[in-house]
Amino acid sequence: MAVAAFFVQSCVDESGEYVRQMYSNSQKETAFITCLTTASDSAINHLCVANGFSQYENGQYSINYDDLQSSVFQMLRENAQGYLADSLIFLSNLVAENCNTQVMTPIFKEAIGSLVYYNHDALIKGDSTAITDYFVRFKDADMKAGLQSPVSIRMNLFGVNDCWDQIVARYYQLGGGSISFDVQNYIIDKMLKGLYEEMRIEEVNIRTDSTHRASADSLLAR
Repeated sequence: MAVAAFFVQSCVDESGEYVRQMYSNSQKETAFITCLTTASDSAINHLCVANGFSQYENGQYSINYDDLQSSVFQMLRENAQGYLADSLIFLSNLVAENCNTQVMTPIFKEAIGSLVYYNHDALIKGDSTAITDYFVRFKDADMKAGLQSPVSIRMNLFGVNDCWDQIVARYYQLGGGSISFDVQNYIIDKMLKGLYEEMRIEEVNIRTDSTHRASADSLLAR
């Protein structure tokens, strides 16, 4: 029950003195790793599943190409070509949802396992999402690099690149200007933004909800 006690005490002892006295840096890092692992698992299970990004929380994390909606997509819709925009959105969410636990868990595990902690007490006494925010700060680049290959493979598999080529060609035919847009990195950025937000939600739960702390304890015991 080390993690439960760890987070309970960190919440009630604002000075952090209890944690500094009772736990070594190694024990604190174990708690951080458990928190991040539990949070990332929760995020993956919510989003990297069928209808995850597209429909979870009423489509809050849907990959919908906001940057193109009022320009490229609008021109397509005004000329009865809106189905191309809808296809790109559908296929892009399919790519993200198909990056399931077999893909995402090893990428997160590698990033979490290689994270170096410089100020343990700041993570304990910081905001309720301090551990996740720290992870994003130092490991976002690694996460993006790790997703390049699996996302590229799935973009080809599900026809995202072909769909995008059709959109660009049709947009030019309709008199649209030059387009400079990286679809692959856009999908990756949107995926990670959603996953990180779900991790933050879970971290808050771990710090405040005994049932979530119990889940973290079971992971530590493995």
